[in-house]
Amino acid sequence: MICLYKRFWIYLLLTSSFCVAEIAAAQNDSTRYAIEVKYHQGIVVPHHTSMTYLINDYARGGEINLIRQRHKAGLWESYLNRPETGIGFWFSSFGRPDIYGEGFAIYPFINFRLFQLGKLNAKYKVALGLGYANKPFKVGENTYNTVFGSHLNAYVGFGLRLDYPLTERLALSGNFSLNHLSNGSARKPNNGINTATLALGATYDLVPYKEPEYKRVRPEASKAREWIAGVSAGRNQAAAYNPTIYWSGSITASHLWYKTEVKAYGIGLDLIKFGGAPLASKNFQDIDEHTDYSFSDDLYAGVFGMMESHLGSTALYLALGGYIYHKTEPRQPVYARLGVRQKIAANIFGHFGIKANFFTAEFIEFGLGYRWRYKQ
Repeated sequence: MICLYKRFWIYLLLTSSFCVAEIAAAQNDSTRYAIEVKYHQGIVVPHHTSMTYLINDYARGGEINLIRQRHKAGLWESYLNRPETGIGFWFSSFGRPDIYGEGFAIYPFINFRLFQLGKLNAKYKVALGLGYANKPFKVGENTYNTVFGSHLNAYVGFGLRLDYPLTERLALSGNFSLNHLSNGSARKPNNGINTATLALGATYDLVPYKEPEYKRVRPEASKAREWIAGVSAGRNQAAAYNPTIYWSGSITASHLWYKTEVKAYGIGLDLIKFGGAPLASKNFQDIDEHTDYSFSDDLYAGVFGMMESHLGSTALYLALGGYIYHKTEPRQPVYARLGVRQKIAANIFGHFGIKANFFTAEFIEFGLGYRWRYKQ
């Protein structure tokens, strides 16, 4: 734990040095820049019976966030009530350092505004990034850790916060956060870990800042229609007792109806290959080692509904679907997909996403896609 806090203060020093260079830019622009530091404490949510007996302490850690808030007219932020965006660093213990170790994450985030009462501001945070676990499962050394099978993980964070400014540079905050770290079944075991924490924080603005009066700018209604096609792939380990790493991926086609310039809803079709699918839902004692599985045993087809939000050249999406074809019985009849699409060229985007059932991530995928807007 001492080493954990040493790393925190080293990172804080480096971050502060970097941010000083941004002061000149902040002074010549309507953009606000700030540094936030938070300390959190809470619980590790024991979603497996073994964790209930192993956890003997609270989850403790902190965050450092670099905040940017833009006020120029015509930016996508103006349609979302001027949210804060930025890059953050998160770290936490997990209630049993000798087994679960500590986790670290670097992520982009958005703080959306909820409401304002006088000087008190309510916001909610969404973050998605890369995580690192320093003590994953290891045969013969750390076999009790069934939550992390690898050092590299995905990080997802959600939070509610209340901010209260003390001066034009300094504000205090209270926070409630849910944080998740897992590797998307790239390596088994992969039960993942969840923490629920309360935090106290302080935000320091690089130049004096006073919260302006906001006039809500509503995005213009849109009747745009669009087709999206994408191909993606990833690697996963289907079962802890089988060390084989399989290829997984998907081919997706969807149609979007835009309601505004920044929000669209749609439906689509998925063709999914879940590598090692027959092994994923079977216990070791139920496996017949003489059974040969074919390519078709890994294939699934599904239909889904989705929502996509556009944040400049970046789009966030959430899709909920159901299987319409499978040779191998899925663990649940429905599935979810969460991800980010980043514009690369006029109609081409890069894609990062997580394919999951409602209890376990199945694989993380990366890919490319194409947008065809046939109606403006």
